[in-house]
Amino acid sequence: MPNEGQAGEGGSLRRRLLSRMFLVLGVVTLILFLFVRSYARDAADSAYDQLLSASALSIADAIRVENGAITVDLPYSSLSVLGTARHDRVFYKVLAPGGLLVTGYEDLPGGAVHDDTPVFQNAVYSDAPVRVAVTGRFISGVPRSGWATVVVAQTREARDMLASRLVANAFAPIAFAVVVGALLLWLGVRQALAPLGFLEALIRARRPQDFTPIDAPVPTEVGQLLGAINQLMVRFKANLDSTQSFLADAAHQIRTPLAALRSQAELARREADVERLRNRVERIHRNAVEASELTTQLLNHATVVHRAEAVQPQEVDLDALLGQIVQQAAGRPEAPPIHLTREPAGGGALLHGDPVTLREALSNLLDNAVKYGGPGPIDVRVRSGSGGYGPLVEIADRGPGVPDEEKPAVLERFGRGQSAKGTAGSGLGLSIAVAVAEAHQAVLSLLDRPGGGLIVRLEFPGEERSGKEAPGPMPGGRVLPLLLLGLLLAAARPALALEPVLYPAPGAGMEHLRIDAATDRPAIEPLIRDFQTMNPTVTVEYREMNTGELYDSVVKRGAGDVPDLVISSAAGLQVKLVNDGHARRHSSPATDALPDWAKWRSAAFGFTQEPAVIVFNRDLVPEDEVPHSREELIHLLRDRKERYRGRVVTYNVEDSGIGYLFATQDSVLTSQFWQLADALGENQARQLCCTADMVAAIERGDSLIGYNLLGSYARERQLHGAHIGIVLPSDYALVMTRVALIPRRASAPELAGRFIDYLLSERGQAVIAANTAFYSILPTVGGPMSATHLQEAMRGPTQRIGLGPALLVYMDHLKRDRFLQQWKAFLHQP
Repeated sequence: MPNEGQAGEGGSLRRRLLSRMFLVLGVVTLILFLFVRSYARDAADSAYDQLLSASALSIADAIRVENGAITVDLPYSSLSVLGTARHDRVFYKVLAPGGLLVTGYEDLPGGAVHDDTPVFQNAVYSDAPVRVAVTGRFISGVPRSGWATVVVAQTREARDMLASRLVANAFAPIAFAVVVGALLLWLGVRQALAPLGFLEALIRARRPQDFTPIDAPVPTEVGQLLGAINQLMVRFKANLDSTQSFLADAAHQIRTPLAALRSQAELARREADVERLRNRVERIHRNAVEASELTTQLLNHATVVHRAEAVQPQEVDLDALLGQIVQQAAGRPEAPPIHLTREPAGGGALLHGDPVTLREALSNLLDNAVKYGGPGPIDVRVRSGSGGYGPLVEIADRGPGVPDEEKPAVLERFGRGQSAKGTAGSGLGLSIAVAVAEAHQAVLSLLDRPGGGLIVRLEFPGEERSGKEAPGPMPGGRVLPLLLLGLLLAAARPALALEPVLYPAPGAGMEHLRIDAATDRPAIEPLIRDFQTMNPTVTVEYREMNTGELYDSVVKRGAGDVPDLVISSAAGLQVKLVNDGHARRHSSPATDALPDWAKWRSAAFGFTQEPAVIVFNRDLVPEDEVPHSREELIHLLRDRKERYRGRVVTYNVEDSGIGYLFATQDSVLTSQFWQLADALGENQARQLCCTADMVAAIERGDSLIGYNLLGSYARERQLHGAHIGIVLPSDYALVMTRVALIPRRASAPELAGRFIDYLLSERGQAVIAANTAFYSILPTVGGPMSATHLQEAMRGPTQRIGLGPALLVYMDHLKRDRFLQQWKAFLHQP
């Protein structure tokens, strides 16, 4: 028997050896890769865990007890330190002793601790894997003293990017070594298999009649192959001798009836007696029949051997095939009665095989029964296959049978039993049936029939039939319910507080884009019109809201009522939408070209530059009193109280998102902020919601100076003839960017992405610089509101308000409440 692993295999030995060696090499490489990746992940976690720990500890240090209650003044650095990971979202929460939420995300993973040592863990939050740091701080002076808990979580994107770089750098030498090792393996296998080529040359050089063993010095492993080849040659020679013997026997078998036929014919030619001549002719006829049958059987045997190797099997119904054979045999004059029995009565015996050779085998078996079975009836039984067995055919006669000692011989070629003497035959019928049975993996057996006679049984192997899989549900079965649900949701959509402005498509409108924005419609209309010029099939629906309504339109509105694009000047709220998972990612060459401060997580994109400025009435404020810095403004308000009392204006930071953003950034950037707030309070500064209202008040003379006004709107009023002056503070100029994002539940996100790409394109930025109140962000375009013009107007450093987690600090409700309380206290508000 063949050794394990040898049967059924082919192809190249070199390829097989190399594939196994490369497989082992691949497994080793995979193990090394997994080790390096695990190490890189641990190293990245260790690096970023230091920042996460610093964030948690800084928040813990800010926990205070005020009026018997626990509160926390979230340090600006606590989240800004995590902003170095430009792609990560940040979450936090603070728990009082007992697990009561003080501030932050209530459902953030992480429970109470009783130690100030940071503990790190991995979790999933907001559909993203996060790394969580948990630390504690002991709090006393409250009714329930104990450990307050601080939990800070950060998504893993920056860590994974760092780990990927570490893996790439660390695995590169390993990959190089693997490639070199694979090359050496290939050379080694090629060298090791060289003796096989030498052996091939020896075999090709041998003469066709030379079957002597090959004797050559070869390695031990090849020596085993050489021994097998020598054994094969011995067996081949024996098979060749057997074939030659068969041909000689066949020639002898044919020669004998032909010689007798010739002899009888010569005698018949010289015979004069009519009666004796008739006897001679009878003998000639019998010898001719025997020669004909022998020749036919020899040809049939050759046909069976050929078809067993060359013909593809097909489905054969043994029941129908036997019916034809029995009908043909029963029509012979000398044939005894033949009975065909089917089990079950109405079943068919199906198998995969060659119908031609099966017909030949069954015909030979039935012909033997007719010849040697005597005058008694012949019973033919066919049973269909089922369960673990296959079809079966039995042919039973009432003849003399075959003794047990003769049964193996009669299955050989030209083998005939004693009972066949006197009956014309070739001795090939059963050997043909045996060859057909072997080709169909069937078993042919000769059995004694009870009561006398012979049973020839042909039993075929069973076949495994695999059931067909039930067809799956038809696609689209839920389309109608979903469509009806969509219609119901559309019918239930609540009306917006402000009526939208519709910009119909210039061409045949097939696309609809809904934009919700905290931006004056006239300021953005040139961009919408130009976008439609490039996309004439797009209808734009524009809704103007304040920043709070805009935030709610994304977070609190139901499915189907969410805008496709959100544009807001409140960068902190936009960052919070992204951080809390309410925005889609969008990536394109235009977004990739943005500076880091103007984009975050490939979801929030700034497309303008808008400085915070000081605005004054040119007619009523003397040139020598115009403040050019915050310090000068403080001195002016303190030195000219009577002149400026009640005539200074700034944002109402409680109601204005952009005003709150500018004020909180000032509080971080300058130590003089609260001095300025106190000076504003002493001068009874007015607080309004919008830049347009403040500029109008300054233009009328109701107010003389405005602080931290949005420079884009002031510039637009100045270009339209307002007699106002604009000052970019020389100590530093705050610059914000108007932020666009695509809500996660937007109906047309691809179209919204196309609009963002337009805003950031050269064409869109040129429209911004030439036709809007905003400064462009690209330095390559020109115009009165270009980035170059803004840079030339700057008298001091530029402090751009970058998009990132640091803006979340002042979104915390405790931080906001504390800031607003301080603001009101300094501005002497009730």
